Amino acid sequence: MKKLFAIASVAISFAATSAAEVVEGVLEKGPNHSALFVVSPESGDLVGYAFKNQSTVGKTILQSCLPGMLCKLGASSSRPLDDATGLKFQDQPSGWYEITKARDVGMEPAVFGYEKSLKTRYGVVSVREEDNFLLFRGKPVKPTIEGNSSLSIVADYEVGPIDVLLVQNTGGTACPALFHFVYVGPTGLRVSPEFGTCSDIIYPSFDPKTGVTVSMIGFQGPFQSDAEKRKAAMTKTVFRWTPDGRVTENGKLVR
Repeated sequence: MKKLFAIASVAISFAATSAAEVVEGVLEKGPNHSALFVVSPESGDLVGYAFKNQSTVGKTILQSCLPGMLCKLGASSSRPLDDATGLKFQDQPSGWYEITKARDVGMEPAVFGYEKSLKTRYGVVSVREEDNFLLFRGKPVKPTIEGNSSLSIVADYEVGPIDVLLVQNTGGTACPALFHFVYVGPTGLRVSPEFGTCSDIIYPSFDPKTGVTVSMIGFQGPFQSDAEKRKAAMTKTVFRWTPDGRVTENGKLVR
């Protein structure tokens, strides 16, 4: 399991000029053009898939995906973009393509996997599968973390001397997922308050100085209508763990 999840670790499946390519990349929105940034599985190079915001394909993508989240085009077409001088983005890829068609568009969770055991620098953190309790060195953590339908370690990072794990508690249709940060250091293991919007569509990342960030869509059902659900799904909430052990939601402390 890799320690760093950033744009360079997003897996994609595509053929550069095919008529039915599958593209998964992190969306960056610009004033006139936006782009999905992916990594070529063949070369490891960063590749940009650009589109005009007001085009038909642009409207389709921007109505279904949020900036800073992993966006998947289930079937799309693209062509090489030779002149990218007008494209100004934070990420500068080695090559550009222009997306000309896209369908089956939506956001995807970006996680390392759904692991039941992970060896940290200070001992093994694991899930006891018969009752979904989280264990550290074979004993239940305190305060207790118990999964609903299941419990999984979905990301982990090394932030200085601290190993930070993102643990997902999977629920049902009313609340698909909630999360804990579990962090282990020389003085032992600690558990953050439970957090989340109930969505399992997340994008975790980290900065060695500021800590671990988990962006997720604003699902907070149940909803009275499909329109209300769609509106909530197109909002983003950002949770952040900092090296002092605090967790914030859009800048406000989670208790």
